[in-house]
Amino acid sequence: MRAPALIALVLLAMVAPACKSRKHVAVDPSEVGDIPREFAIQKLRELLPTAEYVYCTLPKDSLKPSEIKAWNVRSEMIQIDLGKPKPLELYYADITQVRLELAGKYYTARVHTTVQPDPEKDHFQFLWRQEGPAKSVVELLLSLKKK
Repeated sequence: MRAPALIALVLLAMVAPACKSRKHVAVDPSEVGDIPREFAIQKLRELLPTAEYVYCTLPKDSLKPSEIKAWNVRSEMIQIDLGKPKPLELYYADITQVRLELAGKYYTARVHTTVQPDPEKDHFQFLWRQEGPAKSVVELLLSLKKK
């Protein structure tokens, strides 16, 4: 009687992590090439406001598009204005790594920076249901990281 219950628990334990697994999506660094800085900034101005969710780990915040008052994509940084005294800021010079992952039904652009004390933890996440905008943002941020 205990054996079927034990087998069911073991199967459940094996299947549960698969439901939340993240799959790395390759982004070819050679595709980044020499994207002109002005073009990259303009494309980020267009693409970032289309993100379905934004997560920041330092300071900790999770945002829906309706909670963001303004996106300010500038030559040295991205500011996310939440209507609070201090906006969230992502300086391109602080970026150490940018990855694209598929988690469930969302493509996630994960941005690691020197500001986040834990190098294994990302600083920002930008999520889309489609791969195209997420991949473009990863490529654009990688191009700005180099410059």
